[in-house]
Order: sequence, then structure tokens, then C-alpha cells
Amino acid sequence: MFHEERCDFCGDCLARCHYLDFDNKTGGEAFEKLVRGEKSDWIYDCVTCIACNEYCPKDARPFDLILRRMEEAGDFTDPKLKAQMADRFKAEGEPRPMEPKDRVMSICVMDGSMPWAIQGSLFQELPILKGRHYFCNVLFAHMGDESIMRDRLQGLVNNLAKSRAKEIVFVHDDCYALLAGMAPEFGIKLPFRPISILEYLAEYLKNHPDRITRLNMKVAYQRPCASRYTPEKDHFLAEIFSLIGVERVARKYDGINAICCGVELAGPNLKLFPRGKNFAPFQEKNIQDAKDSGAEAIVYLCPMCFRTLNKKAREAGMKNYMISDICRLALGETLPEDKPA
Repeated sequence: MFHEERCDFCGDCLARCHYLDFDNKTGGEAFEKLVRGEKSDWIYDCVTCIACNEYCPKDARPFDLILRRMEEAGDFTDPKLKAQMADRFKAEGEPRPMEPKDRVMSICVMDGSMPWAIQGSLFQELPILKGRHYFCNVLFAHMGDESIMRDRLQGLVNNLAKSRAKEIVFVHDDCYALLAGMAPEFGIKLPFRPISILEYLAEYLKNHPDRITRLNMKVAYQRPCASRYTPEKDHFLAEIFSLIGVERVARKYDGINAICCGVELAGPNLKLFPRGKNFAPFQEKNIQDAKDSGAEAIVYLCPMCFRTLNKKAREAGMKNYMISDICRLALGETLPEDKPA
């Protein structure tokens, strides 16, 4: 939810954007027009990375307004395609009942895209929630539609609550971002505590120090867009790397300065009227930045980032690991053969 009363039109949100051409003066003026509801063609060049929410010094959540204006315009994404995606991920009926446990793990729909990332001793004691009943719908924020995500949120919370768990670990950062970072803005209360996979992994490693072999590896971290909603959890990543003996290399496009991985399945490439945006440069920037910083591998939290960059990273001489993969290596486990290199 955009908080107009907090916004002073300083322009930081647009001036710091990696994709739009504004300075503080022009950015402030452009955003003021957006607040007034005036036509703003620049929203069609937004890559929906959510960074402006984190840039805002007043926590006014400017991206939330940008997203609302995209939905009002109705042509950021092909309406037919958006409808098809909405139908594809619509949950119907009741989720499968399960034995009650204090803590469970939601894997959203990741089981089909990268099953290896949720295997091994890290997860063997956690009951799993999976499938469309637990899909977060944050995808639609990248398609310029807040309503689908917002309107399905209470149903998602209800389905999760049917597990009767007191704590739910979310493997997918989009899911955690929705429940920990957006649900409070929509006035939705959670009957369970959401736990980021980063917090869970840090806890597991601290509880099993005798199993850890330090990796002595230099890695670049690819920060996902959804992490902009919950930056307060990032310290868990530092704990993980410290525990397993991994150095997170200093790079230009990291932390608050991270850029989109360059995924071609969301944002401007799905617009009804494309403006010629080409995401390949963002892929190349990420890869070159990681390589120039001396990284041996790239570590990912987001499955789409992994799928987008893993081939280019390998071609540049680097390996690819989901965050759970690299923890499993430190625990002495062998990654499955079906995992991409």
C-alpha cells in the first residue's frame, strides 16, 4: 500500500533506479504526477524489481503505487496472457490434509522446477506443503496486477493455516515476501509465524556444527527482487556464509544495489505494447560483475534467477548453487545428478 502522507517527492525512488532515466528533480516531479493520476508512460519501462520501495527513505512504498497505476492502465501485460496465468495458478478445492506438526515447510510450486533444491538432510524432518493451494501469486506483481495477488492472499493464508502449524518455513522468497512483507499492508493477520528459508538454514547449521566442513569458496550472491520487501532478514545470509566458510565477494550489483537477473518471463517482455526493452544486458551485467569480483560460483535464493543465469555463469567459468545446495555441500552431501551444473 502506497503511503502518500509519507512521500515528500524527494525523487530518490526514481533517481536511483537502474532502468529509468531520472535525477532527483525530474524523479520527484514524475512521481508527483503519478500520485495525481496523470498519464505516465515511464511506468511501461519499469521492470517491476520493487527496488524503489527499498530506496525510499520515508518507507512510502512507491512501487505499490506504480503497480496500482499499471493495473489501472490495464495494458502493461497482454490481458489474455494474464488471464491464462491467473487460471493456471488458481487453487480449487481443499488442500490435502496432513498430520499436525508445529513446523512445516511450504515449497509453493518449486517441486516441479527444481526438486533437487529441497532434498537432503536439511529438509527430511519437515512435512511439506506443495502445489497451487500454496502458490503466492507474487508473479502477478511482475505482470502489473496487484489485485490477483491481494485477492487470493486470504485464501492462501487459510490453506496454510489448515496445516495447523505454528511456524511455516518458506523456501520461495516470493512466498515469504508476501506473507511477511505485504500481508500486514493488506491488513491480513497470520495465525502462524512465517520463516524465511535463510533463517531456517542458519538455525540448522548452528545446531549441527559438527557436520560442517568449511568450503573456503568465493561466491557472488544474486539477490532476488522479492527480497526488497523483507531486507531485515538479509543478516541470516551472512550467518550462513560465515558458518560454512564462504566469502561473499564485494560486487557492484549486490545488496540494495542489486539488479534484476534479466529474466525474460516477466515484466516488459510480456507487455501488450513492448517498448524495445532487452533484458540480455542485465544478464550480462550480473555475470560480468560476478566474474570480475573473483567469484567461483553464483548463489541464488530465487529459482527464476537460477534458471535465467545458470548457463551464462557456467560459460563464464562459474558454478551455480541454490542456497540450499551450498549448505548441503558444507554438510558433506553429494548433490543429485539431475541438478544443472
